[in-house]
Amino acid sequence: MSSSISIQLLICIVVFLPPCYRGETELNKEDSSNQFLNLKTEDLENAIQYGTQQINMLSRHEDSLSYADVHVKIGSPSHGQLIDSQPSIDGHLASRNAEIVIKASHYIMNKHCSGSGISKIQCAKDLAKVKLDQTSLGQMCLSKYFNETACDGKNLKYRSADGSCNNLKRSFWGKANTAYKRLLFPVYKDGLSSIKELPNSRELSTGLVNDENSPDSVKTIAMAYWTIFIGHDLSHTAVSSMLKTNKSVDCCNENGMKQSPRYTHPSCAPIIIPKDDRFFSPLRRTCMNYVRSVPAMRTDCTFGPREQLNQATHYLDGSMIYGSSAQQTWSLRSKSRGQLLTHTGGDGDSDSDSDGDPLRPQYMPLAASESNACQSDRGGAGTCYTAGDVRANAQPHLTAMHTLWMREHNRVAGLLGVVNPHWDDERAFQEARKIVTASIQHVTYGEWLPALLGKKYTKRNGLELSPKGYSDAYDENADPTVSNSFATAILPFVNSMFNETLSLYFENRVTNKSLSLKEHYNRPSDLQMNYMDHLIRGLSMQNTQKVDMLFTQTITNYLYSHPDNMFGMDIVSLDIQRSRDHGIPSYTQFRKYCGLKEIKNVQDLTQIMVKGSTNRLLRQYKTWDDIDLLIGALFEKHEDDAMVGPTMRCIIREQFIRTRTADRYFYDLPKVFKKHQLAEIRKVTLARVFCDNSDNVTKMQQRVFFKPVSAVDDLLPCDSLLIPKINLKHWLETVDTNRK
Repeated sequence: MSSSISIQLLICIVVFLPPCYRGETELNKEDSSNQFLNLKTEDLENAIQYGTQQINMLSRHEDSLSYADVHVKIGSPSHGQLIDSQPSIDGHLASRNAEIVIKASHYIMNKHCSGSGISKIQCAKDLAKVKLDQTSLGQMCLSKYFNETACDGKNLKYRSADGSCNNLKRSFWGKANTAYKRLLFPVYKDGLSSIKELPNSRELSTGLVNDENSPDSVKTIAMAYWTIFIGHDLSHTAVSSMLKTNKSVDCCNENGMKQSPRYTHPSCAPIIIPKDDRFFSPLRRTCMNYVRSVPAMRTDCTFGPREQLNQATHYLDGSMIYGSSAQQTWSLRSKSRGQLLTHTGGDGDSDSDSDGDPLRPQYMPLAASESNACQSDRGGAGTCYTAGDVRANAQPHLTAMHTLWMREHNRVAGLLGVVNPHWDDERAFQEARKIVTASIQHVTYGEWLPALLGKKYTKRNGLELSPKGYSDAYDENADPTVSNSFATAILPFVNSMFNETLSLYFENRVTNKSLSLKEHYNRPSDLQMNYMDHLIRGLSMQNTQKVDMLFTQTITNYLYSHPDNMFGMDIVSLDIQRSRDHGIPSYTQFRKYCGLKEIKNVQDLTQIMVKGSTNRLLRQYKTWDDIDLLIGALFEKHEDDAMVGPTMRCIIREQFIRTRTADRYFYDLPKVFKKHQLAEIRKVTLARVFCDNSDNVTKMQQRVFFKPVSAVDDLLPCDSLLIPKINLKHWLETVDTNRK
């Protein structure tokens, strides 16, 4: 009972009430709703018509770009960036109306706010209260977000593929291709959309980042790749493309210079590389491609500032394995025995197998050549895989993680078929998906969050799982929507955890061979088939780097590099630019939101930042109030046994409380699993998944996020009872022979 009360209190405190409102109040000192001019329906419709005309005019400009062949070139570093944030067809279609509303909001601001004594920020806030109801876009928006019959007639026993109908009152909550949530009102230069002018993001990267080795002595790189794995489950931000054709946008020409105005798309916001850049200047490159993120309609159907689209479902539901649409899920299934499609990797075996040879290792199905899902100027065939998320190909260890969980699904589905031979393909698939999703949730909350935030902290802040019985944490009023700040400015902390060298371990945990990360961006296939077990052992043996401002130049100079190129991109510059593109408020504003001590002077800043960082920060930023959220959070001192600082911990906590309490299908709730089934799910560990789905890994430590002190003493045989197995016989259903 006390656990229930504490969780409910946390929902109120962390999710709905101050400090959330306190942060808004600090930002909204100008609030006075009676200031805003009364707008008639005719005024709103005129604005919509203006926005539509502007977008129609854009299509002509896009035609000229297409004729001039201005687009991202296959195999280039920009192509790698595009793969990471490729807009889906659904996401692309959703963006057109959002672009119209942004243009319309600018029209209203210029006509009704400018010259009326209303500031841009106040006008933006008031516009965010003006409904689209009576406009020509109103019905479209209302039917998408407020369709009360959207879930009627659907089978609600299992999760939908796109996240809809999880919340029965608000069917669109958590659905793929909807906007991120705001914890604080966005900050744009013009109040609505344009990027705020702050220190150059590449200069910040070169001025603040060092390439030094800072291994975490206790944690393994499984921490980094689990962060990416579930981060991809929760969020997928796409870049804008040409509205008319969905073709890619390139803001820099092939010589590494900014496109001339006639060839520049309005969604371009390239990063200008300083002339004295030590890495890029000798290569005569002055432009790094950055295309603004796909905009989204506001989920309350109003005018107002630019919002961004999440192409993934907002739930922790395995969408990176199964996809975020019914069509995508269906395309990944073999349609036999509940299995996902696989590829056996044999010579000349380029087709996906439905069942495959059980004696040969199973991999994810190969991508079609026309998909360009991998960084090869020869196309994608034979070089990369198809998964629920295209980013599965980004790095070797991430591909290995995806392969493990694809295999886990098929392993579970196969055993369920043995236990219940009367189940058809659909039943076996859905039950296996349900168990796999529950396993991912259990590992995330039971192993990853305590290792990241600290065990005591998770226990005190409503993130601890109950060891027995059902939870009553579900709240139908809790919003699962992933926050923009979490997805955009907090999750990128993982990039500081990467190593340039990927160590390959033999079964005795000796390593005498390694790979270079920069040679394997989006090129996983051959590597995967030769080194699968080596990579799995590496996940559980190699030290992760600490979460700090030390990044390997593999991702600050060579990100998405091609073997034929001498350069790549800079992940830090891109992450800073994306944060500003999304209008993410500053680090100091989020400290207020989190109820942390306010920074009033240099001494305050020095007390909370790592040693030696204050002067470096103030050489780059005019004032501490300008510090980007990601940069400030990475420089913060860590607390207790946490891997991150207090601001980062606060925003991660806020997200994962809602991710749990807003999910009607969360695995420990009543009616999701029977009691004896739930007891089996609670046995799941990442160690067991590694053991069961590798090719020939025979021993593993119990907690794969923590390095074994001794390879002899701490590694257990995979058949040890200390790495428990889930007993699927508890899913046995007796067949009623009397049923017709």
